[in-house]
Amino acid sequence: MLSKLSIRVRLLLASTVVQVVMLTLLLTNSGRLINEATTGSLGTLITQNAAMLNVVTAAYVPQGRYQDLQDALGELLGGSREGLIYVRITDSTGQLRVRAGLPEMDVLPPPNEDSAGSYVSQTLIHVRRPVLLEHNQVGSVQFGVSVTPLVLAKQRILNQGIAIASVEVLLTLLLLGAIGYLLTRNLGRLLRGSQAIAAGRLSHRLPEQGNDELAQLCRHFNRMAAALQSRIQELESTARQLALSEERYALATRAANDGLWDWDIANNKTYFAPRFAEILGLSFKAFTDDKRSIIDHLHPDDREPFRLRVIAHLKRESAQLMAEHRIRHADGDYRWILICGMAVYDPTSGRAIRMAGSISDIHLRKRAEDQLIHDALHDGLTGLANRALFVEHLQNTLRHADRVTDNLFAVLHVNIERFHVVNDSLGYAAGDDLLRLVASRISALARPGDVVGRVAGDQFAVLLNDIPDAGEAIRFSENLQTRLAENAELNGHMLYPKTRIGVVLGSGGFHSAEDLMRDADNAMHRSRSSAEASITVFQSAMHQQVLRDLQLESQLRAALNERQLVAHFQPIVDLRDGRMIGFEALVRWPQASARRIGPDVFIPVAESLGLVHELGMQMLEQSCVCLKRWREQGLIDQNLSISVNLSARQLSQPDLADQIVACIERHGLPPGALKLEITEGTLVTRKELAMHQLGKLRAKGLRILIDDFGTGYSSLSYLHSIPCDTIKLDGSFVREIETMPRLRTIVAGSIRLAHELGMSVVAECIETSSQADMLRDLGCDYGQGYLFAAAEPADQIRHRLEAQRSAP
Repeated sequence: MLSKLSIRVRLLLASTVVQVVMLTLLLTNSGRLINEATTGSLGTLITQNAAMLNVVTAAYVPQGRYQDLQDALGELLGGSREGLIYVRITDSTGQLRVRAGLPEMDVLPPPNEDSAGSYVSQTLIHVRRPVLLEHNQVGSVQFGVSVTPLVLAKQRILNQGIAIASVEVLLTLLLLGAIGYLLTRNLGRLLRGSQAIAAGRLSHRLPEQGNDELAQLCRHFNRMAAALQSRIQELESTARQLALSEERYALATRAANDGLWDWDIANNKTYFAPRFAEILGLSFKAFTDDKRSIIDHLHPDDREPFRLRVIAHLKRESAQLMAEHRIRHADGDYRWILICGMAVYDPTSGRAIRMAGSISDIHLRKRAEDQLIHDALHDGLTGLANRALFVEHLQNTLRHADRVTDNLFAVLHVNIERFHVVNDSLGYAAGDDLLRLVASRISALARPGDVVGRVAGDQFAVLLNDIPDAGEAIRFSENLQTRLAENAELNGHMLYPKTRIGVVLGSGGFHSAEDLMRDADNAMHRSRSSAEASITVFQSAMHQQVLRDLQLESQLRAALNERQLVAHFQPIVDLRDGRMIGFEALVRWPQASARRIGPDVFIPVAESLGLVHELGMQMLEQSCVCLKRWREQGLIDQNLSISVNLSARQLSQPDLADQIVACIERHGLPPGALKLEITEGTLVTRKELAMHQLGKLRAKGLRILIDDFGTGYSSLSYLHSIPCDTIKLDGSFVREIETMPRLRTIVAGSIRLAHELGMSVVAECIETSSQADMLRDLGCDYGQGYLFAAAEPADQIRHRLEAQRSAP
């Protein structure tokens, strides 16, 4: 309990106890001395009174004068309250002889002990002494002595001593309290300062008053507190940085999906972080209770490679251990993990003493990689092998064929006919459904070991491995066509897909899978260009033709850029008088070599390459230049015009009419000076687009001709609705008109109908005079053909015009 009191209180208590003890001893000693003095004074008083009574008794008792003695004593003691108070004398029989003082006392009290020390505590002392009576009789005299003054004096002395002692104690307490306060004030401050420091209030400082030891102690305390505060601030800053670092490390470790491990090689003990157990799908306790090593959890096929990698790293054969392995999960499946680690070596022995690292769950990454690889090598719509994977399979087949004698295989290139019609009419979703259906049917028909792939938008490829002969590939292709041609319902529409198949046979000796793919594609395109053969087996001539086509494409592009293509003009004459009334501009490609490339060859190529509009505009430009020059030279009148062919692909140009009119006006010609020829087939297959564009052209003043009229279409059914000015009878009618009466009747009806609709008629390919005469008799207006002139360059036409002008 005292340990809980302050130093000042304990100091005061100690000093008080010392003072009290000292004063108690002093008072006790003073009391003893007073008692001894009182006892001595009382003994003297008793002795004196006893001697006086002996004298008085000796004077009166022997004579028997008891009454005189009582009277004398009565006078002496009358009203006395101090000293001798009473006297009683009794004889030997106890009979009272003298009674003086204290008349109220009837019974004699027993005498006090004959000890001076026993009188101290009483105010009235009873003393009994023997006395000699008459006749030598021994009696007793008892008297009482009042010690009240002595007791009061003694009490006053004691009270004064106690008062003095109390004042001394009080003064001592005050003095010691003041001294203690002065002594313990700085100690209290130090105590409160230490409590503040202990409570974390490091900014607490003590007042530095005075120069004594305690003040110096306060100054040192303040310096210590300042140093402690600075140090603790540094420690707190370091702790915060460490906490942040640990938090970042924990978050980074957690985010990195890593579980740490530390292998004490010397003691063969391994520490695993809880995340390690989480990756295995186990609780940390279950994992730590499992005594098996990490190798025991790996896939059986991965254990030995992992062990060898660890040994190689411990031998310093690798800078870091890094291995991807499969590990058994708690659910029984194997998951992919990445184990990384690095060993620490003893600098003296060079042996590995410790190895630490991490384990990362890369299962999702591996699955994503597998999926990416699958997506990179497979078609996302059908799930079949894409072109890259198919070529890889084909390359493996080539390698196998080089090693195995008489190994025969085949590559089939399958194309869906008119697939774009499905997309345009039923939508792309229906087109995708059709592709999936075709893919499933091909896969169902393929044999085990064959490879099926989608190599282009509507094109598939099949690799037939190990076929006995070429007939097997043809039979498979025929079965495939039959299966694919079965009805397929898409969006409520019943379709019967038709396909074209190119087949290339292979054995050993091929160097590139792409060559085989190219040859199969060439065979397929040859099949598409054939009206009968839907299955075509590749021949070496096909490849040569493809090479020629590629060379032609390159030359045609260069010719257009360099404007090598020129317009030749074939006259159109009036059948009534043979006078030239116009020309048809026909494109020609003059070349330095002896080989000539006809328009029937390069115009389809220009259309396939999307160059036909540029070609047509160049022909229009050249026609305008020649027409302008001939007019300026006076070789032709205002009624002579030039007809320029208009391709079906040009109709898709939204500003076609504006481009044509701008070209004509740029050369200062009226729009009616040019006529545009469009084939009948274009009008039938693209009727709405053709009517829209031709209407815009006629609205701008151009005249329209329908070329190849009557070539297998229902011409008369739409003739009344087409915005045109002239029809040109196809050459097939003209060549047979002399020998086929029914054909003459059809031609005559067509001419009559055209005239009734306000159209003029031009007959093409007139080669004989009888053809011209017969057409004239049937009412045909104009003629064109080798009978009159072939298509000639502009210079020759100029000479022909000059000759016509000079003719009478």
